[in-house]
Amino acid sequence: MLPENFEIVTNPPQKIWQELATQINSDVGWNMSFHDYQSFLTGYGPDNFKFLAVIDKATGKAVSCMYGTKLSREGGSPPVFSIGMYYTHPDYRTGGLGLGRRLFDEWANFANGGNRFLTSVPEMAEKYAERSGFDKSAPWQLMYMGAKAKDCDISQLFSDSTLTIVDFDGVAMEKLDEYDRCISGGIVRIHFLKKWLVQPEAYNKFAISPEGNIIGYCNARISHRNHVILGPFYAENAKIASTLLRRTLEEVPNFSQRTKLIAYGSSDNNNGLELFKKMVGGEVDTELYPRMFTNEVVHSQGDKVYSFADSDTSLN
Repeated sequence: MLPENFEIVTNPPQKIWQELATQINSDVGWNMSFHDYQSFLTGYGPDNFKFLAVIDKATGKAVSCMYGTKLSREGGSPPVFSIGMYYTHPDYRTGGLGLGRRLFDEWANFANGGNRFLTSVPEMAEKYAERSGFDKSAPWQLMYMGAKAKDCDISQLFSDSTLTIVDFDGVAMEKLDEYDRCISGGIVRIHFLKKWLVQPEAYNKFAISPEGNIIGYCNARISHRNHVILGPFYAENAKIASTLLRRTLEEVPNFSQRTKLIAYGSSDNNNGLELFKKMVGGEVDTELYPRMFTNEVVHSQGDKVYSFADSDTSLN
């Protein structure tokens, strides 16, 4: 039970998101944008997206949070309930308050026995499996890749001049929906993508086949810490991926003056790492994160994933 001097608020005002995003970025270095909140909230809708924040009544400050998304699936398949941004301020992690656990239980109640998903830091994976039932691991892991923006020479990326590359305005939404479902294992999130891809400080390019189908696209957004975060970034092959990445990064204002370029790719796709190595002329920072489910693994095409839409709520 939550201590009486705290309260949980659901989908609070924007200022609470900004307060927590600033604290999280400073404390643990997770990357998010102030603009992400409205994309989640309006893209999935308040019935499917829940941003839960714990408020210390004595100070009025937000001290713990998590968000979850009910992800619909095509063909009548049961939804997936994803969890992200699970955080408690260091000053509130001791003393038996159990704020984080209370939030976790709140989301489990909302899922009501449904299939839950999270991407775990490696040191917490066993605990989540034993304590909360996340005992089914996906066959591939999320792979963090990061490099200083000033070290990234995007001119080293191959660009195929024969490819048809268009902006978001030139994309048929039914084709985007079709391609995204194919990559994601049948997740239906076109309304979210329509918000995510046009939020402030988002830059993207799409590759179109001669038949008019999407064969890859790359989105980059600017985080609170001035990082360039890639995602969604999907492609049918490495040449398309390289072309999309170069064309997208060329659109980012003052790219070389940004802090880092970051991608959350797939351990099943080494091509993304090779693109990073080509830009920096050597090794880049990497780390693997397990992807875990409670009821069943939802399979998706990791070999075509160069970066997740976001590293928390998305299955890819």
